[in-house]
Amino acid sequence: MNSNDLIQKLHRSLKKQPDGISVMSLAAELGSKPSELQTALGQLKDDHGAPLAYQDRRYYYTDLSFELPGLSMTAADVRSLATVLGLLADVSPGSGELDHIRQQISQLMSERGIDSSELTQRVKILTATKQPVNSHSYQQVSDALFARRQLTIHYVASDQNLSERTVSPQTLVLYRDHWYLDAWCHKRQQLRTFMLSRIRSAYQLNEAALEFDNDELTAHLHNNYGIFSGGETQTAELTFMPGAAHLVAQQQWHPEAKGQWRGDQYQLQLPYNDDRELLRDLLSYAPNVIVTAPEALKAAYRKRLQEALNRNM
Repeated sequence: MNSNDLIQKLHRSLKKQPDGISVMSLAAELGSKPSELQTALGQLKDDHGAPLAYQDRRYYYTDLSFELPGLSMTAADVRSLATVLGLLADVSPGSGELDHIRQQISQLMSERGIDSSELTQRVKILTATKQPVNSHSYQQVSDALFARRQLTIHYVASDQNLSERTVSPQTLVLYRDHWYLDAWCHKRQQLRTFMLSRIRSAYQLNEAALEFDNDELTAHLHNNYGIFSGGETQTAELTFMPGAAHLVAQQQWHPEAKGQWRGDQYQLQLPYNDDRELLRDLLSYAPNVIVTAPEALKAAYRKRLQEALNRNM
């Protein structure tokens, strides 16, 4: 193990053990030889000024508020951070801030003896369904969100109609490789969710954004299945056949979803108030899913199946 990594991990273990810990316990926890630990403990005290004491065969900190100087990261921490930055770079528009952070992470990786090219070869992030987001619009939305200012957007709806909206941004959401903005729409006088890839332009206003607490936002926007909101909450009752049952049972469809096995079939109940995303997901499981309720969802599902069949005759 890299000596710097060992010192970082020793420090974390000692912070978690106010009553002290033995060398043998440290060796088992960190997977290191006792001789290596003794050297690292000496460096921790002599080179970094750690308040390290030894009594009754246990090492401990006399001051648990002590922190190592500088950025305390192990090689594993740096790899994890680089992976997260890679994910953000892949799903987000270009960002000068991210580029600057990536340069610093690359330097840290080099100092830890990590080949950054090896990381990109071994860890790949594939986002098959993402849609491009205008980098200027993303920056304007992000700036308005954190400045707590209203925002004017030019938005293309699903029917391709372009409209101008003034919104009070509340949260940015990354969901299934797409960015969404939860905001109060001053035109509709409702909380709405806007897909960032459909925002053609945006500019920040001087007016303060209307504020909503987190509980209210969650109740209105995220208590039901999928990213879409609005309408009365209903409960979908679904039965998945053996061809899909085990896969479905391992997925978390929604925090309020309830599932149970009935023989080799899996029955699932989940709340929804807009069936667009739910129908798309159900169609991906056809013919191994049966919609049992409500009737409106059954009818919509049958309609989609029939339309697909008619177009493929």
